[in-house]
Amino acid sequence: MGFMGYPRRNDRRLSAALASLGLAWAGLAGAPTAGAQTDAAIREQVTPKAAPRLTKAPVLLRFVEAGYPPVAQQRGIAGAVTLDVTLDAAGLVTAATVLSAPDPSLGEAALAAVRRFLFSPAEVDGQPAALRLRYVYRFVLQAPFVPRLPAWLGDAVAAAPGAAAAAPAAPEVVVGRVREQGTRLPLADAAIAFPDLGLELRADAQGRFGVPRLAPGVYRVRAVSPTHKPETVEAAVRPGEQTTISFYLEPLIDDPFVTVVRGARRQTSVSRVTLAGRELTTVPGTFGDPVRVVQNLPGLARAPYIAGALLIRGAAPEDSGTYLDGVEIPQLFHFLGGPSVLNPEFIERVDYYAGNADARYGRLIAGAVDISSRSTQTQRLRGSVDLNLLNAALFVATPVSERVSIAAAVRRSYIDALLPPILAASSRKATTVVPVYYDYQGRVEVRLRGTDRLSLLVFGSDDHLDIATNEPEDDTAIDFGAKLRFHRLVATWQRSFAGGRGSSRLQPFLGVENVGFGAGATRVDILSLGGGLREDAELRLGPAALLRWGVDVELRQASFDAQIPLPAPYRNPAAPIGGNDGGPPGGGSGLTAEVQPVRVDQLLGSVGGYLGAILDLTGRLQVLPSVRVEGFFYYEKNLRLAVDPRLTARYRLDTATVLKGGAGLYTKAPEPQESNAFTGNPNLVLAHAAQFSAGVERTLFVPELLLDAQLYFNYRYDNPVRTEEVIVGAEGVRPRRWVSDGEGSSYGLELLLKHDVTRRLYGWVAYTLSWARQQQLAGDPPARFAFDQRHILTLVGSYRFGRGWETGLRFRLVSGRPRTPVLGGLLDGDGGFYSPVLGAEGAGDEPLFHQLDLRVEKSWLFDLWRFSVYLDVQNVYNAENPEATLYDYRFREAGPLRGLPLLPTLGVKGSF
Repeated sequence: MGFMGYPRRNDRRLSAALASLGLAWAGLAGAPTAGAQTDAAIREQVTPKAAPRLTKAPVLLRFVEAGYPPVAQQRGIAGAVTLDVTLDAAGLVTAATVLSAPDPSLGEAALAAVRRFLFSPAEVDGQPAALRLRYVYRFVLQAPFVPRLPAWLGDAVAAAPGAAAAAPAAPEVVVGRVREQGTRLPLADAAIAFPDLGLELRADAQGRFGVPRLAPGVYRVRAVSPTHKPETVEAAVRPGEQTTISFYLEPLIDDPFVTVVRGARRQTSVSRVTLAGRELTTVPGTFGDPVRVVQNLPGLARAPYIAGALLIRGAAPEDSGTYLDGVEIPQLFHFLGGPSVLNPEFIERVDYYAGNADARYGRLIAGAVDISSRSTQTQRLRGSVDLNLLNAALFVATPVSERVSIAAAVRRSYIDALLPPILAASSRKATTVVPVYYDYQGRVEVRLRGTDRLSLLVFGSDDHLDIATNEPEDDTAIDFGAKLRFHRLVATWQRSFAGGRGSSRLQPFLGVENVGFGAGATRVDILSLGGGLREDAELRLGPAALLRWGVDVELRQASFDAQIPLPAPYRNPAAPIGGNDGGPPGGGSGLTAEVQPVRVDQLLGSVGGYLGAILDLTGRLQVLPSVRVEGFFYYEKNLRLAVDPRLTARYRLDTATVLKGGAGLYTKAPEPQESNAFTGNPNLVLAHAAQFSAGVERTLFVPELLLDAQLYFNYRYDNPVRTEEVIVGAEGVRPRRWVSDGEGSSYGLELLLKHDVTRRLYGWVAYTLSWARQQQLAGDPPARFAFDQRHILTLVGSYRFGRGWETGLRFRLVSGRPRTPVLGGLLDGDGGFYSPVLGAEGAGDEPLFHQLDLRVEKSWLFDLWRFSVYLDVQNVYNAENPEATLYDYRFREAGPLRGLPLLPTLGVKGSF
């Protein structure tokens, strides 16, 4: 080989050509053209450096499917879109332009998809390098399926030319249906083959197929679906008879809750964690409840026992928002640690925002939990029954017509029915409080034209406490009660516009809530009637810009109706019982037997709107600016406005690493009991919070393993806080009770190492390091939050062994909550009782909490249904975990109140 790889026979001609080129260049430049200088010029021209060489071509790692523009699809436009694509050294698409396209809409759709592609880094001369390439994206219209038929059968099928997925014309000698094993779902487009005949056809949308004109005999018939195990049977064809075949194909992923998506859901926030599929129903210690799984994620403090409170980043439960499809719901969990108020069959996924929720979410100053409901549109009757030691649940869904489906679910606890016989059989006297609850959901879903949907959802919950005892009624004489119930009706209209580039969801809703409790002569009943309207819309402005906006209106008429015993005269009307900072009890001196009726009516609500965008500024940087403007009104003439700007950003550093950060303001109105004239202060202002966070996401080793690390800081101000101030007026002295001077803060580190759901395994390790402080009394410095927990470690893992067996473990290790020491008791002579003498607020700590939970499940898959048996064991090694300290009436003797003991829950579930 010669110079630059040319054959030797070309050396002479190449050298002469280069010499001539060098002489011409030298002459034009005014350089000498003879002697040594000329030879040097020639040598300089014919010995350039070797041209760069592509040593490793880029490989497409992440393909993004482009949406087929509806207009082009309707007009039958298809073809190839040619694009010029620029990649950086990390394989990210930094620029892309359309060179040619059969239609502008196809070019725009392909451009939007290609900009989200991810390639392996290209290498030039062995080093990563930027590269330009040409990419062809093809749009293909799906043609009607044409079966492969032997020549003798072709005439029979030709009777219905062009009929996609249609059974051959009668007479049909062999007919059948292909469905999924366990769920009975029809497998549309499943392939049906007669290998001995060279015959292949396709099942229709209902999974049906038919074959005419087969000679008598025995034939092999094979059903194939890409997501199921194939099955082959033998069918006997007899003269004058019709042979029927029913295929039930076993799914390759045996999971009734699996969600199949094309491409990963796009992450557009700083702190969102999305749970779906098996993660929702098989986490140990959660009783199979999807919403309880959230309590195992970073940023959430552990609630006592198995309570359902959401304690997000050092804030009280009422400071966070809980939503169903974006509409706020008043109650998330049943009493005393029961399950959530929604049946798992109605839940598609759960989005958890520890902080920096975007402007779609309002009326909160902490985190948010948004539950997305599952579509109940169905082609067949289906349902499930779940029975365990705590409750029973029933779900059923059925089609009414081709476009209309209905679904319903109900759940009822029966601890109140089981416990009394157990106590009656016991020789030891006992009395306890037991929760009684039920919940229900009903939904009608209608498919309109195109992708539009209309649905009507009604759901509700009812909780109250009952007394279970084996003691004589005269010995117990307990007068105690509590109730919490709500009912809600939500209509949803989902539609698309602008040729499919925009979508909208309109949701009017109505609701009623009732809360009540009583003890002795005290009775309180709170009734709230309300409704609202929410609309969320988005419009794709181009490949790199998505505009989002919405309206959020909520109104409530609340009434507070109570019978409250009158207190004896106060020495200091504002001081709480027990005093403060270890001082003597300056407050209450007992209650009288006389009761006072109280009724307070309030009109509450807010009218807000938001505007935001998702901007892909480069192939690496994504920015989400948004602003929420909301007017709040509450007790009497309080009308206040809030403007909350928010910003989040994500920057892809390389193929495996994303940097992210966010900042924003959040606002909520004071609680009704804080802002009315009887129990609160009508002059309270809005409560605010400023939230900041920064973090990094990195894929480790395999695509399913993701590390998410975040630092956060939340500052809350203008929060309602109790005060000892009094107001002196013409009617006498009365306590001010609340002022808007409270402040608090929380900051820390959150780590989540999560292995996404695969066929066998899922799990995560969550760790939170946090500090949370808030004011307890106006004028005092912030003290530790009542549920401040410095270290929170949670390990969750579940493994599927095969043959229907799945086992999971959950382990939790949590620092103890703060505890205010009780130094002794002091007799109040006026009231005739002892008051505790308290030490410094939050000066002590409850003991370290640790607990191991286990779940074992065995499933059997039959042709028409599925059956499972599961055992969920909490506190496997029976750790004591004291939750509080109990004192005698003089506050001299104390003992621990132990936490949840070993608690096994056995259940069975059948679904069809």
